[in-house]
Amino acid sequence: MSVAVPPWATEVFGEQALPARVRLGQALRNMQANAQAAQEQTASRTNHTYGSSRWQGQFERVQEELRDLPGARPVKPYNFPFELMLINKGLLYPFLHARTKADVRTARIPNESQLIKELFIFAPEPTHVQGSFDFGDEGVSSETVSPRGGLAAVPPDTRLILVPFACNASELLEAHWGIAALGEERRLEWKTVPEPLTLPESVKTSRPTITSVPQQPTSPAAEHTSFDQGTAPRLTLSSRANVDRQRDVPPLTEAEPVEDQTSEDDATH
Repeated sequence: MSVAVPPWATEVFGEQALPARVRLGQALRNMQANAQAAQEQTASRTNHTYGSSRWQGQFERVQEELRDLPGARPVKPYNFPFELMLINKGLLYPFLHARTKADVRTARIPNESQLIKELFIFAPEPTHVQGSFDFGDEGVSSETVSPRGGLAAVPPDTRLILVPFACNASELLEAHWGIAALGEERRLEWKTVPEPLTLPESVKTSRPTITSVPQQPTSPAAEHTSFDQGTAPRLTLSSRANVDRQRDVPPLTEAEPVEDQTSEDDATH
């Protein structure tokens, strides 16, 4: 089945538009499966494990799926724990916009971080440009925001491609991608029609999964592992000197412990 690619995607991603679209859907499916598996393993009564794994996976699974595309490279924003994927002129930013099915055209960016300010440097200007961003920082204009870290090396003609998705601990509901400006109260002003991504049913992973502990091979050297079954150590005995016995010098049974001159703090210096 052929999948239509919108003109904006071809302009931004070039020949990688279709592979990027397909692999994005696969990455989000993998993200959901990994997060659900983590939640199941913990058997927790809360969804904290799912949420943490999902947040991590929305960046790491995307990188796994897209990193070998021609023209793709990871970009590490300043003070951000994960890398974003840049493919030709498109910088991808996946984020959760709802936990139930919701109209993506009314989606809002979920937080007001410095990262969001720097990412939207590569987005179109909103229809109504205020004197300052409404990020709670009075007097900070959009012109004063500069990209840092890996974003500082991103070409100025890069376009921010948003990938909003909706999911919860039970299911992955939907996902879209497109270009939008950041309007008032963090609402998105879509400059392209947010296109639905195809979410495959099957999970794909290249990472090995341990389902059971494999039986360890035995060898004659490893047969006796108990502390009382090994070969007895050879002890070297020596008699005390006559002068020590005449002076009642106590026998030395073991060396005095040597104080460790290092500590865990040394590893940080």
